[in-house]
Amino acid sequence: MAKSSFQPSIKRHSSREQAESLTAVAYSRAIPTRRELQKHLQTSEKYQQIVVGNNLAVFDKDFCGAKEASNFTEEIDELMDKGQILKNDNTTYVSHFCWNDKDIVVKRYNHKGFIHSLRHTIKRSRAYRGWLLSHRLRMLSISTPKVLAYIEQRRGIIVLQSYFVTEYAEGKSLYYFLRDDNIAEQKRSRVVEQIAELFAKLGKYRVTHGDLKHSNILITDNGPTIIDLDAMRVHRWPVLYKGRRAKDITRFLTKVDVSPELRRYCRRAILEKISSSTKSIGDFDKIRRDNYTLYINNSFRNDHFEQALLAGEKEMQKHYQLTPVRSSRFCRVYKFNVSFNGVEREIYFKEYLWRSVWDFIKHLFRAGRARRAFEASGMLADNGFDVPTIIAMGELKSSFSLKRNFLATLEVENAKEIHQFIPDSLKNLSREQLRNKRELIRAFGQTIGRMHAKGIFHGDLRLGNVLAKKQDDKWRFFFLDNERTKKFRRLPSRLRLKNLVQANMHRTAGLTDSDRIRFLKEYRLENKISKKQAMILIKRILKKTSQRLNKKRMSE
Repeated sequence: MAKSSFQPSIKRHSSREQAESLTAVAYSRAIPTRRELQKHLQTSEKYQQIVVGNNLAVFDKDFCGAKEASNFTEEIDELMDKGQILKNDNTTYVSHFCWNDKDIVVKRYNHKGFIHSLRHTIKRSRAYRGWLLSHRLRMLSISTPKVLAYIEQRRGIIVLQSYFVTEYAEGKSLYYFLRDDNIAEQKRSRVVEQIAELFAKLGKYRVTHGDLKHSNILITDNGPTIIDLDAMRVHRWPVLYKGRRAKDITRFLTKVDVSPELRRYCRRAILEKISSSTKSIGDFDKIRRDNYTLYINNSFRNDHFEQALLAGEKEMQKHYQLTPVRSSRFCRVYKFNVSFNGVEREIYFKEYLWRSVWDFIKHLFRAGRARRAFEASGMLADNGFDVPTIIAMGELKSSFSLKRNFLATLEVENAKEIHQFIPDSLKNLSREQLRNKRELIRAFGQTIGRMHAKGIFHGDLRLGNVLAKKQDDKWRFFFLDNERTKKFRRLPSRLRLKNLVQANMHRTAGLTDSDRIRFLKEYRLENKISKKQAMILIKRILKKTSQRLNKKRMSE
């Protein structure tokens, strides 16, 4: 396929307006901390502001009292010279030493001339900014060494140089951790997952580090800890944040050169964690070509893949090894691998077919199934529910009729259909297996309860349309086949009943009546249903389920 034949027009398209509002809400969670930070600059129960000669300093009172702080400020250069020198260059001087039975690190930002000092006087010293940033991170539960003091050495109103004092964090630099052959692979993978969680938390509050090399991440007993906050920023504007975040990720990944496998694993873990942290299905670029409209996730761009999608199934078969996946007769589903940014990912491609002539006529006046699934997935994600990451959604129209529509999603790794976690029999099950099964059922009851409490009806809540996986000792559920999923201001009782019957249709000896009661108990608590109302609902579920099972047996 000639590349010159493909000249689409591209337009930035947000998946949903609610996705933007969620990002704004996440950022707003950091705003109260900005107001709280002012308390860390004044004398209070926790902090002491002192002036010693030309020096202005703020100390944590747990670190030292006023008299000790004064002595520390006057002797700080001598103390640093006697300590273990960690770094000494034209910009900074870092020393590790014990003072007053406390293990500390002091970083001095050197004087580099009048213009340099004037600039840092206007925008505040680096030690001052580090003091506030450290407190902000700790208030947001982002691990960084506890800050103990900052000192500004002044001449008049000009800040000549400043000092930043923190606790010494016992740990190994990530650079050496990844290259240590004595570290078990399982522990190494766990640390990478923790770093991915760290990236997600930074993204939640629009925080960028600015120099996220491996030597600035310490692996401690409590997990990864960020140090060297000099270039850290908290962003108000999404455009600036996205650019700096990309630089952070690029800087981090370029140093994962221990092995190609580890680099791919790090990239995959970090990008997945970032994409899932906002619960949004992502932002999409809109591509037009002839009568085709393609919405492509801008985190997963691949020109070759996009051209194959627009060219049709035959062209896809030429370039990718399509493996058919069992599905209904009204759609075609394939899975195949595509490379994004050098990482192979498994893609599920679903093309929707016409059920009947009447179905074709209906879609002259309503959106196609792919678009409805696309929008419903965004709605679920915006409301805090997990869905597979959507890579692309495409439509081919001729005049007013929809000729072709499809959806491409990312595989949910390490997930299985929820019924596959339910044993066929209770025989020979260990206590741990029983406990896991019950936790799964309770968690599923809570999730469906939250969904209905928010007025959301899933179009087909059979257990085959729900993927489950256990992550950090918690169950997560990913909802498939969302084209008929809708949100109501108040969920109609008939639709509530329909979903509960669909979830209750699965019959196996490993799923007991007690398990169904566990599910309904958690569901009832999420929806604040009284016990009397719950009993009525249970009777209706049992009656409707029995009717559907009998009908199913007769048809077989």
